[in-house]
Amino acid sequence: MSDDPDDLERRLRSLSAGADNVPFPSGPTLRATARRRRERRGAVVVVAVVVVAAAIGTSVLWRPTASHTTPASRKPVPTTTTAPFVTTTTPPTASTVAPEGTQDIRYDPFTATGVDPSLQVTSQASGTCIRYGGGADGQYYYRCFAPGIYDPCFAGPQGTAAPLVCPSSPVSADVVEVTVTSITSTEPPTASVHPWAMQLSTGQVCLFVSAAWGGLGPYGCQPSSTAPSFADCHQPVSAQPYWNADCQDQQTDSSPFTSMEVAKVWF
Repeated sequence: MSDDPDDLERRLRSLSAGADNVPFPSGPTLRATARRRRERRGAVVVVAVVVVAAAIGTSVLWRPTASHTTPASRKPVPTTTTAPFVTTTTPPTASTVAPEGTQDIRYDPFTATGVDPSLQVTSQASGTCIRYGGGADGQYYYRCFAPGIYDPCFAGPQGTAAPLVCPSSPVSADVVEVTVTSITSTEPPTASVHPWAMQLSTGQVCLFVSAAWGGLGPYGCQPSSTAPSFADCHQPVSAQPYWNADCQDQQTDSSPFTSMEVAKVWF
């Protein structure tokens, strides 16, 4: 329908031509009425526009940013990586300092159930043994002939009823088991205690040998690639901080003895 006032007036007059005594507004009145209608329509449109703009502004103002909300499909999924057979070692907080002075070590090749499993029995033999004293806490050492010479040998919780253990060196896991067929000496323990092995400051290891030395020995030293390398040593003397032992290059009366520091002793 047209909003033109003149057209509106003509239409209204034609519709009301047959009405009796019905007054009809004049042209100016109709124009004012149409103008008010247009103004009201314009005001409604303006209000609607303002409301929509306010709604859009509010939505923009309060919409959360990507840093606050992450779609579930985009959120990182935590994973656990397991490295099999990884051993982690925590480093010490302080550097390890070598002990100052000679180390006194108790050698025990047995557990409550038999030979210490950390040792390796390389062979087994049987023969006669000589028991002699000198071990710590009144313990015995054994010198066995089976048929080679094994010295020293050690008895476990069962005594000589079980095989003796004869180490080749205190720094080696290799041992020989000797079954005792007879004991040719029952020498009682002596108050004199001496280590069955010692290690010099050079690293060379020397073992006590219960034999006639004629003023030499009684410690026979195992071959060593270090220099100096000694053939035998006298009984070590306890001192602080290091024990001392006189050692010679050759097992002869003419070979001079040199005083050496002892790093370790085994009883």
